[in-house]
Amino acid sequence: MGKQEIIKIIRNKKPEMESRYGVQRLGLFGSYVKERQRKKSDIDILV
Repeated sequence: MGKQEIIKIIRNKKPEMESRYGVQRLGLFGSYVKERQRKKSDIDILV
């Protein structure tokens, strides 16, 4: 899974997160943003 695919998933989930939990912003950070992820890297999402 690449950075663009993760961003697409985050964008698709944002409306649900807004309505259920009042989330205003979501962001991606860490190794995926820098495109330095490895096979065992986790996905870091800022809420």
